[in-house]
Amino acid sequence: MGSDPAPAFANLFLFFYESKWLDKMKKSNNVLARKFGQVFRYIDDLLALNDGGFFELYHKNIYPPELTLNKENPDDQNTNFLDLHITIEDGVFKTKLYDKRNNFGFHITRLPYKTSNIPNKMFYTTIAAECLRICRSTSDLEPAINSIKTLFLRMKLQGAETDKFNNSINRIFNKHNIYDKYNTNKRTILAMLHS
Repeated sequence: MGSDPAPAFANLFLFFYESKWLDKMKKSNNVLARKFGQVFRYIDDLLALNDGGFFELYHKNIYPPELTLNKENPDDQNTNFLDLHITIEDGVFKTKLYDKRNNFGFHITRLPYKTSNIPNKMFYTTIAAECLRICRSTSDLEPAINSIKTLFLRMKLQGAETDKFNNSINRIFNKHNIYDKYNTNKRTILAMLHS
């Protein structure tokens, strides 16, 4: 843990067992093997989508007994995976950003202060890029606005000016068709952000 090659070792370790088990299943029970086509892993985080609960039934057959898997989601309709919160509403996947740092009991500086030794334009471009990340990761307008409001309040404390903030996100939203994604316009977004 903590060494530079640790993520690569973790990937190799887990891949070895997954590959071995899947190769065996493809020969003996191809129908079962196909159920694992929507199971995704990033290092040690797993997400099983539409697998009919088979991963939960078979994970002990895949991994060695000394490896403990902890189920983090309370039900099969909500989960956090990497930096996304995923829910299923009326059969539709909905996403919004999830940041476990929000649950820490202390302040974390995530973006630069305006007084940092960076150009003014870079300060606002960084904020705009974070707003774009929020919108690309969030399915619906209201959760996106809530995340951007939180960002704006934090960045205001770090020196952001409202007009420059508005201009920078407007430019990036136009460039990346964010208004079209949410079927709205600049005036509505700005009104929601500053209400």
